[in-house]
Amino acid sequence: MKTRRNFLLVCIGVLLIGLFFTLETLAAGKVVIYSPAPKSTSDTITEMWNKKYPDIQIEIISAGTGELATRIKTERYNPRADVLLTGGQETLDTMLDLFQPYKCANDSAFKKEFKHPEYYYYAFSLPLQVFIINTKLVSEAEAPKTWTELGDPKWKGKIIMANPAVSGSAYAQLGIMLQLHGWDLVKKVVANANITSSSKLAYQNVANGEYAIGLTGEANVFNLMQAGFPVKPIYPKDGTALRFDTVSIIKNGPNPENAKRFIDFVTSKEVYTAIAQEESRRMGRSDIPVKSGLIPTDEITFMEYDNEEASNNKKQILEKFDEVFANK
Repeated sequence: MKTRRNFLLVCIGVLLIGLFFTLETLAAGKVVIYSPAPKSTSDTITEMWNKKYPDIQIEIISAGTGELATRIKTERYNPRADVLLTGGQETLDTMLDLFQPYKCANDSAFKKEFKHPEYYYYAFSLPLQVFIINTKLVSEAEAPKTWTELGDPKWKGKIIMANPAVSGSAYAQLGIMLQLHGWDLVKKVVANANITSSSKLAYQNVANGEYAIGLTGEANVFNLMQAGFPVKPIYPKDGTALRFDTVSIIKNGPNPENAKRFIDFVTSKEVYTAIAQEESRRMGRSDIPVKSGLIPTDEITFMEYDNEEASNNKKQILEKFDEVFANK
């Protein structure tokens, strides 16, 4: 009897050890993230991930939204990454067949307008597009207050913006101008602006005094202000778009279970709160407070931005922009 009992105990022990190692195996390996987010955002997420999942290596590959979208399309038969983090909603909507729907553990925390109805993506942050000015080169009183004013010839050579073909935020800026004022304004702004291949340069080169005005996301301006640079945000009086960037799983990625873990992790209140406070972002969950110092959302003028129009016509819009840029 005693021998039989000992045998059963040994069997139970073996089963428990087997279960332990099975769970450990499932919670191990790697997760690969494509992201156009700033390094500071990626660093915050990496640090928090490593604390929660020390046995799962995280690799974040940074590039512009356009470049990453092209990479995902090129790799469609052999995906190299598991997740796209902070890809623009307009970009995602044009390539949903390359992403895997997933209803995340935090689904109930998202309002319906901040997630895809079939769970292809969730809102990460709300990158409001604004003007950044260098206050040593142009005062707040003198600075343009509307998108229309950016087309004034007096700003020729003083504006910098990213190429909308490679930057999701720049494509949003182009979409806002088009939907508000049409191609006539876009042509005037392009004539005044330097078009850079990097969205980072659109705010960094204003901060360092190379340009007086840039087009960028609100958080970039606020972070530079906190770092001591002589910059200010200008919220256009004719409106900016209430849109969001996303987090989503790449279809047939190399680490599908860890991709789901990452989505559950990154959409958590803990992570969103950290990003909101450390990166000055407005987040896609309504229970995340805005960082002190940011203008209240209800004081910002929003336009009726048609995301579907921006998504469905992206190819034609970018082709037309190339023509305008070429004829500058």
